[in-house]
Amino acid sequence: MWRAIDALCELVAPEDSYQVALQVIFLRSAGGALWSTLIRHFGPAEPALKTAWVSTRLDSLFNLGVRGSTGAVGLFGEADRRLDALIAEVHRVVPAEQTVGLFDACLDRYSYRFGQGGNYYTPRDIARLMAGLAGPRAGERVLDPVCGSGRLLVEAAQWARGQGPGSGAPIAFGRDISTVARRVAAMNLVLNSLPGDLGVGAVDSLRGGSMGMSADVVLANPPFKMSGWGHDELVGDPRWSFGQPPRGSANFAWVQHILSELSPRGRAVVLLADGAAKSTRGDEQQIRQRMVESDVLAGVVALPAGLFPHTRIGASLWFLCKDKTSHDGWGRNPRLGEVLFVDARRLAKRADRSRRHLADEEVTRICRIFDSWRGAQSIHAVSDDPTEEVSWCRSVCRAEIEEHGYDLSPVTYVRSSPVATESSPDHEFAERGPKEELYGCFEEAARNNERLRSVLRET
Repeated sequence: MWRAIDALCELVAPEDSYQVALQVIFLRSAGGALWSTLIRHFGPAEPALKTAWVSTRLDSLFNLGVRGSTGAVGLFGEADRRLDALIAEVHRVVPAEQTVGLFDACLDRYSYRFGQGGNYYTPRDIARLMAGLAGPRAGERVLDPVCGSGRLLVEAAQWARGQGPGSGAPIAFGRDISTVARRVAAMNLVLNSLPGDLGVGAVDSLRGGSMGMSADVVLANPPFKMSGWGHDELVGDPRWSFGQPPRGSANFAWVQHILSELSPRGRAVVLLADGAAKSTRGDEQQIRQRMVESDVLAGVVALPAGLFPHTRIGASLWFLCKDKTSHDGWGRNPRLGEVLFVDARRLAKRADRSRRHLADEEVTRICRIFDSWRGAQSIHAVSDDPTEEVSWCRSVCRAEIEEHGYDLSPVTYVRSSPVATESSPDHEFAERGPKEELYGCFEEAARNNERLRSVLRET
């Protein structure tokens, strides 16, 4: 089946080819008359796909507003024949009940082969970790303002459902600027039996302003190094309660937008490039200071390098919460004036020669630390405080963060990094090799260049 998709990519843009492949997989899950309409078609394949797709009514149910049946602009001649071959291959090798796993694998394969900038889908291991840190519960309102494939919403639902017998799903809300991504998200929600609201059309969440949703949980993976985010249009926006975000980076525009969408006791997990934690720019440093002083930052997790195939930029997860007192949404342990720093940079395992990932046991390991630290009711929480047992995580008071100039990098506050669990045959891969060290030097040089430019702009 991968070969059939690759053959289509030779004639049609990869984004369009994978859009078509995902639609075919989705229709395979429906089976019955919908799949029969597609597999028994006569003549060109694309009109048959359009007929079957219209019958799903997905475009109207989710207000997708997408023209035609596919992302491609007409599949004629050889391209249509290759689509026909893809349909036949899916029919031959994919049982209808296994389409959810195949849909996920297709998303990962697209990101690995063609992802760049903000045009990729959040890896499954990172999505599981983000959902696990936030700990969404049945009936809570979960928002992803840059939802892409909808994977974070799906993982939030799976996390909530997995908290014990009879546990239900949260209420999912997703927004995205891409019509293609919204269609993928709609398919993903339906495949996972998750009712969701994707809005009335494509929307730029930053320029569109706060929805006023008062979400219980926000999960977000905004694009790295996003510069054209609307700085001049949004000067003085009421969401910038901690300070105006800098023109050249949307990091703190996203952080403050997410905080504006949270309920008074809401919590959020957002994926950010490492530069957000330690930038020496005056405006960004001031925003970090005000966030720490306002006590909306609960934790930061430094992630391993190599989890994102399209970039070598280091990344961290920021855990935000507006109320760290003892309550149902937070846990029984009040953590006012404290931030939990976790250095998980060496927990990755080898996926293949060029990719790394966080295994399920490592995701559980990190979530267990956060759950127990805040006293959350979770299947992963334990009675003792695990931060006393390991040297790679530490709860830090506000005064110490101030002493370090509001640097929010976990490596600043913890003594060492963990190594992947010994049960992993690839745990030795956690050590940084010469190539990783070289990339680290490149990234440090880039940060120094940015500091120099900042100084020159100020003078």
